[in-house]
Parts: sequence; C-alpha cells; structure tokens
Amino acid sequence: MKKKKGAFSRRSRRMKAAGEAAGALLLSLGGKQQRHLAALWDNWNLILGEELDGLGLPLGHKDGTLYIGADDSMALQELSMYSMEILERANAFMDSHFFNNVKVELMQGRRNLAAPRLIGFQGPALPALPPRPDKLGALRDKLDKNSPVAQCYEAYLALFEQEGSNAPG
Repeated sequence: MKKKKGAFSRRSRRMKAAGEAAGALLLSLGGKQQRHLAALWDNWNLILGEELDGLGLPLGHKDGTLYIGADDSMALQELSMYSMEILERANAFMDSHFFNNVKVELMQGRRNLAAPRLIGFQGPALPALPPRPDKLGALRDKLDKNSPVAQCYEAYLALFEQEGSNAPG
C-alpha cells in the first residue's frame, strides 16, 4: 500500500515527553484493564463476600476465565457452587463483561494475587561497625566546625554514639 504524501500531520512529528508517550502506549496495551485487575485482586474479599471469605484466592485470568484457587476439596466444591455469583460480582467490579466463566482449582503451592506485594527494596544488612577506637572524639575540638572534614567526622562519631548507647564507653 502506497503512503500518501503528507500523511503525517505536524502534530504527530513533534517531540513528546517520555511520560506522555509511555502513558499512551500503556493505555493502548490495556493499561486501564490491568489497573482494574490489580484493584480486583486487592479487593478480593469484597468479591467473595462474607460467606465465602477465606475459601478462595485469586490465581489469575486467561482468555476470559477467572481462575480461583482453593486449599482443599471442600472449599473447591463450595466455590464451584457459587461460581456464577462470583462471576457476576467480579464483572460488576470491573464495570464490564470482562470474565466469561470461573474455574476453581486446587492451590497446590501457587501464589495468590491477593497476597500483599512488597513495596520497596530490601537489600542486604548493613556491615558491622569496626571496633570502637580508644580515643574516639579526640579531634572534635581541633577541627573547624564548618569544614567538610569536620562534618564527616561528626557523622562518624554519630555512628558510634548510636551504637555506644548499648555498648560500654
């Protein structure tokens, strides 16, 4: 197919901020639905209601099917009996006919999507402090208070003062 000359308008040729372009891309890839799904998993206890709360956990979705995990066969049977009601509640939460059916399976060690997600980084523990020097703080009065070296020295002393509240001086 041959492109017409001038098929692109000047507006489409202008530079865009990365955030603006990324937002448009995510929306075109179903970003709004993903946000709704994340909210669905976070509010899973509202979908099941009081009578079924704790029996089933969300495992995910695929091709219009909502997958729910049960810990044992009794919970699986109970959830299967309420599958149409769960389907109606989930679609009402999504404000559309997002799911076509519900499939209940045994958890078998799979991760549920309603579990709290870690926010932030949990890195390795800080290294242990070196042994406390014998003459700690001896240079405090000898340094110019406004110098960068004095500020670093004060930070160094503060490390031992925090640790020193528990340790002998």
